[in-house]
Amino acid sequence: MELETIIKHRRNIKPQFFTPDIIPDQEIKDILESANWAPTHGFTEPWRFVVFSGSSRQDFATFQSDTYRSKVAPESFQKIKYDKLLSTPLLASHIIAVVAKNTEHSKIPFLEEIVAVSCSVQNILLSAAEKNIAVHWTTGGVTYSDEMKIYLGFEKKDTILGFLYLGRSNDKINQKGNRRSGMENKIIWK
Repeated sequence: MELETIIKHRRNIKPQFFTPDIIPDQEIKDILESANWAPTHGFTEPWRFVVFSGSSRQDFATFQSDTYRSKVAPESFQKIKYDKLLSTPLLASHIIAVVAKNTEHSKIPFLEEIVAVSCSVQNILLSAAEKNIAVHWTTGGVTYSDEMKIYLGFEKKDTILGFLYLGRSNDKINQKGNRRSGMENKIIWK
């Protein structure tokens, strides 16, 4: 499939639509290798990834649901949200935590580092679509908490950009999508 077709047809697929099939680790490694080719100012390569597969998905699910329960006030606790945090990770073959490493001594503004990590995620999304692997990029729950940063092995100064849930899907990963408005409303020519 040509790149422009992949870009226009790639879709976000939620884990509820994943099959139980397990993606071989080598395919995940290949996808992550594509992330390493993202543009980066000053070659800082600030992207960091933590991959959960097999039983580590259960560890991740338990950590995030327990952290949610401990952080939220009892009157704000939502059992549905807790259950979703506990069950959704088990629907994915692999989960990739996406982190922007903050190198304080860098002359590069941290915003540019976050942009570089976002580019690496786009490479992951395109590479996965090319391999017919479904991906759901998600945040929420306790994604941005200091507890999650520590759990993943990072420092409080680092930034979590979310989690990529990967799996096989019977849904159409590469069906043509739509946009709410055309590019003419998003470009200013001078």
